[in-house]
Amino acid sequence: MKRQFALIGAGRLGRTLGRLLLRRGYAPSGLSCRSLRSARQARAFIGAGEPTASNVQAAARAPLVLIATPDREIAPVARELARSRLPWAGRIVAHCSGAVSSVALEPLRRRRALVASIHPLASIAAARPETEFDGTPFAIEGDRRAVRVLRRLVLDLGGLPLTIPREAKALYHLIACTLSNDLVAFLASGFEAARGLGLGTRQAARLYLPTIRGTIENVARVGPVKALAGPVSRGDIATLRLHGEALRTLPADVRRLHRILALRSSRLAVQAGTITPEVAGRIARLLGSLP
Repeated sequence: MKRQFALIGAGRLGRTLGRLLLRRGYAPSGLSCRSLRSARQARAFIGAGEPTASNVQAAARAPLVLIATPDREIAPVARELARSRLPWAGRIVAHCSGAVSSVALEPLRRRRALVASIHPLASIAAARPETEFDGTPFAIEGDRRAVRVLRRLVLDLGGLPLTIPREAKALYHLIACTLSNDLVAFLASGFEAARGLGLGTRQAARLYLPTIRGTIENVARVGPVKALAGPVSRGDIATLRLHGEALRTLPADVRRLHRILALRSSRLAVQAGTITPEVAGRIARLLGSLP
């Protein structure tokens, strides 16, 4: 028989986790939200669990408590639970923040709870019934016994558990945001630049997305060094000069970003052996001359 769990905070991530855990044989006991109405809505989505507006009541019977509140609420919830008369010795409490470490649960650790954090490396724009975590990496850190239980939970969800150092939690999340959220902003800047072609954002996306998808697939297949293509990778100075002229039409922040990334690309090309350090130096001097 699978263990029971309580869910504190049932927004997009909380509801998604709760529903998937129920489908994989786990039993939700209490579900708490800021309002009873929200908790009832969460219960309707998940399919089980006792809705309540009391975090203490939600956590009362569960040996595993998952806190899926916004980051700023994790520490206050931990203090609230620790002040309660609930017995905490040996119980597992884990929060689901990407950036905050399990240190935020220290009041519960002092009550002899086993604390940890567990974060799915996935973009959840909305809680949808069809969402799955098959193949999704989950970053886990915290007390050893808690980590062991959470790794089993992730495997039951079809995910890939990854144990990370507690002190590296913020770095882990920064990298995720750089490669995901910053990528969205980067793609948006490219689509906006396509106005110079007379294209709107949607038209630009249709034009360039096949290349973007192909690039990501190449990186996944052979890694970034071998996946690099284009004029920098082959040391095509003439084409880079043409790019430099076109770059003058774009905003200053886009020009700076291009220079930084083109320099990074030249280093990858040297690693790949497709250009020499001397050619990389010529590329650097050309980039340095751009506005």
